[in-house]
Amino acid sequence: MTKIRSIGVFSVAKVCGVLCGVFGLLVAPLILLGPGLAMVGGERRGFGASVLVVAILPFVYGFMGFIVGGLMAFLYNAISMALGGIEVELDIPPRFPIEVQQAAPPLLVSTPVIEILPPADPEAG
Repeated sequence: MTKIRSIGVFSVAKVCGVLCGVFGLLVAPLILLGPGLAMVGGERRGFGASVLVVAILPFVYGFMGFIVGGLMAFLYNAISMALGGIEVELDIPPRFPIEVQQAAPPLLVSTPVIEILPPADPEAG
C-alpha cells in the first residue's frame, strides 16, 4: 500500500478553479432559462441583469473553486500529518514490455600465433 501524505496546495487549487469555472459555463445557460421563459410570458424586466450574472458566473465559480480547493488541500496536508494520509493500492504496469531474449552463443576468438625465429647466424653464410 502506498500512502498519500501530502498534496500540492497550488496544484489542487488550480485544478479545482478550472473545474469549477467549466461547471459555471455549463450552469450559465440554465440560469438564463428562467428569465427567458418569463419574457415569453410577457414580463420584460430583469433579463439584462440575468445576462450580466451569467457573464460573471464562470469567473466567480472559478475563483471560489480556486480558494476552496486550496483550502481543502491545505487542510488535508495538516490532517494527514496527524493521521498518516490515505492508503492507496497502485497497480503500475511496466513502462515497456519486457522480452526475454536468449543469450547468443559466445564468440570464439582465436589468437594469432606468432612465430619467433632465431636471429640469423652471420657466419653461416
